[in-house]
Amino acid sequence: MIINGNNIEELKKFDDNYFDSIVTDPPYEIGFMGKSWDASGIANNPEMWSECLRVLKPGGYLLSFSATRTYHRMAVAIEDSGFEIRDMIEWVYGSGFPKSLNIGKAVDKLQGNEREDLGIEDPNTKGRYKGIGGFDGVEKNNANEKRDRNLTKGTSEFEGKGTALKPAHEPICMARKPLAEKTVAENVLKYGTGGINIDESRVGTNEKLSVKAHDIPNGQFHYSFGATDWEVNKLGRFPANLIHDNSEEVRECFPETTERFFKSII
Repeated sequence: MIINGNNIEELKKFDDNYFDSIVTDPPYEIGFMGKSWDASGIANNPEMWSECLRVLKPGGYLLSFSATRTYHRMAVAIEDSGFEIRDMIEWVYGSGFPKSLNIGKAVDKLQGNEREDLGIEDPNTKGRYKGIGGFDGVEKNNANEKRDRNLTKGTSEFEGKGTALKPAHEPICMARKPLAEKTVAENVLKYGTGGINIDESRVGTNEKLSVKAHDIPNGQFHYSFGATDWEVNKLGRFPANLIHDNSEEVRECFPETTERFFKSII
């Protein structure tokens, strides 16, 4: 079922303690491309998060995506509404598009300076333009279609200076509604919420880990540093608070260790 409407108003139609969890990707409040929907303030509004809190079962988890520049305000609003901030998950990817002003080009335009023509498109970038002169990515028009763009380079002292970094990750706020029972175990028995499914999220590995054989009940294990016995971790590595898209750019940052982190199915 898809409901199209104002979040605050629509959430009021649900009973208390209705949902087991909430996963949301609200506006990032950065005014993307001058759009008003991305500057409404909804992600920073404790009233909206209070409604999320109300409809969640005690111990229910909230995952909310945000932008690096505005995450702090969203996280504070979530916390102020009554949630417990449990962690921050990093969604790391290699397809970020820099929204940076080429200061050298802007200065040359103001002063009427000529710029060297570097051509239009590099055929070796698979449809992406060279990152020369402050441009890196596919230029799109209003129809969201790629169009040609001349690359240029100036000679002023401001050439090569910009205003932003290339985005390569998004923070995800991981919060939990406070428990209604004295312990997590009691809360899970009553509401079915309060924990996360660690074993279903483990990362498979064939790497042998140092553990004591007598510490392995029913195929599980406990780490024991300095142990002399070696056993294969049958369940996989403990899930980390890092998710990546398995792109080449990201894998190059973690040589020989990509299996230690999540691999996104998005």
